[in-house]
Amino acid sequence: MRAQSAIVLLTVTLMTSASAYAKHPKPPKPSEFENAEIRVEQNATDGDTEVVIFAKGGDEGFKHFRVGSPDRRTVVATFSLDRTVRGQRELLFESPEPPGEAILAAYPEGRYSFDGVTHRGEWFAGTARLSHELPPASVILSPADGASIPAGPLLIQWSAVPDAAQILLELENESADPEQVLTFNLPAHATSFEVPTALMAAGASYQLSIGTVAGNGNRVFVEVGFETE
Repeated sequence: MRAQSAIVLLTVTLMTSASAYAKHPKPPKPSEFENAEIRVEQNATDGDTEVVIFAKGGDEGFKHFRVGSPDRRTVVATFSLDRTVRGQRELLFESPEPPGEAILAAYPEGRYSFDGVTHRGEWFAGTARLSHELPPASVILSPADGASIPAGPLLIQWSAVPDAAQILLELENESADPEQVLTFNLPAHATSFEVPTALMAAGASYQLSIGTVAGNGNRVFVEVGFETE
């Protein structure tokens, strides 16, 4: 009788476990973020540094989203509880820019975890590595800071940067309302670029930025300001 009771008890236990598993199936495998990035951006001219986080999932907006640091702190968290707005599909965050590299103390090097759930219930998960290593800054050779030059064409020249992965050129017309910004992604070996006359305005104040992009994604910018006649 004891053996039969044991068999019955084992059968009931297995049936109960199977029933519990059916009620609580294994969670689905998370989807991958289309973009999950964290990087350091420094303005070598102004002497300040920030951390930038960017994430993009699928076609649906996130109901909630979180980024965790290597030391298990939450550095970013968002919630979109109103279903009518359908959440946010792309998320861009920029930290404050205290002088020097003070902000990096709050963002240690290492792997950051990205997690998000859309309003339809799709789960996204991924990671991105942050490095504090910055690329060398370039030197803008032309135009000179504070120069007054003809309206165009504008020849921009800067010093070469060894081991750069890419060069970013940004030209901002600060006199336009709203301000107009031209951005060009250039190959790492580029040291000059000509802006055609059609894109230059006479009697305007401009700010020019040359950014060096490292292989780890970090960026260092230098700036000059000039005016057109």
